[in-house]
Amino acid sequence: MNATIFRGFPMTNETGAVPVDEAVKERILSVRLVIFDVDGVLTDGGITIHDDGSESKTFDVKDGHGIKLLQRSGLQVALISGRFCASVEHRAKGLGIEHVYQGIHRKVEAYEKIKASTGLEDRHMAYVGDDLIDIPVMRRVGFAVCVRDAVEHVKPFAHYVTKRPGGRGAAREICELILQVQGLWEGVTARYFHEDLA
Repeated sequence: MNATIFRGFPMTNETGAVPVDEAVKERILSVRLVIFDVDGVLTDGGITIHDDGSESKTFDVKDGHGIKLLQRSGLQVALISGRFCASVEHRAKGLGIEHVYQGIHRKVEAYEKIKASTGLEDRHMAYVGDDLIDIPVMRRVGFAVCVRDAVEHVKPFAHYVTKRPGGRGAAREICELILQVQGLWEGVTARYFHEDLA
């Protein structure tokens, strides 16, 4: 397993936290809240429809841990989804995500509600998407991201394209990248690397 040393702490490159240019770093430094799309970002885009008509989705536990690391560092997290699924509500509750908007066909409207409730400006927001419905919000935020397997039309609007695909490490990659650039990685991971802090 390849590893690098980031300010004294070992970190694998598996999730793809990679060097970014200075302009992107400046954008990341201003981020205070990260908004994730759900289908195709926190999941691989697959939807299981059961015989009773209910739906279920599969989430990556490592993505979830990345989100918890963000929250532990003091950053906020929100979800905006074009579909509604009860499993998303359960996942958000388990991760302690308070800002959850589902069944949203114009995501800018939910985005404006998040801004109003948090008092944050566009430059303080990051958004991670994968499809056309995400572009209007991506055009507004300070740091726009799309996953590796996003539709090609979305990629020109992203300041960063993940190395990992949606539902399989893309969210974790973004969480680690933000924590590293903001100098928060050490503080939120020290307990794992030092026995005396465990």
